[in-house]
Amino acid sequence: MPLGNVLGEVVAKVTSVRISDLGGGQRRLEIDSTGEVKGQVPGQGFATMIVEGITGQTVTYTTTATVLAASGAVVRMSGRGVGIRTGEGHKMRYRGAACYSTDDPKLAALNGLLGAAEFELDPATMTINGTAYEWK
Repeated sequence: MPLGNVLGEVVAKVTSVRISDLGGGQRRLEIDSTGEVKGQVPGQGFATMIVEGITGQTVTYTTTATVLAASGAVVRMSGRGVGIRTGEGHKMRYRGAACYSTDDPKLAALNGLLGAAEFELDPATMTINGTAYEWK
């Protein structure tokens, strides 16, 4: 399946991290972030990402986000995927799928839209940078 148009780009700052030991060497991280969203629906984004797995190995993530669009609309997003270390410090690269919804009739095309997301989390700078694409 090819990727289509860029839906948006985000540059976010991590605002809090909570870590839980799941046993067997596995950890659960809950990462809250906020930042600027650019693209088809520009605005301010807020997200919570939950990462589970063994540090240094492939991990899974789920995320829930909201974009308060500059137009006044609210866009909700839920996503899942996997992450792996980049080999550059403690940076992690994540890739997955996301689904969007909104009550704004002008953005109705986003409802049920399946997107592909890729982003990088850098614990050294506490930043998340990523891009979401339409998945055709």
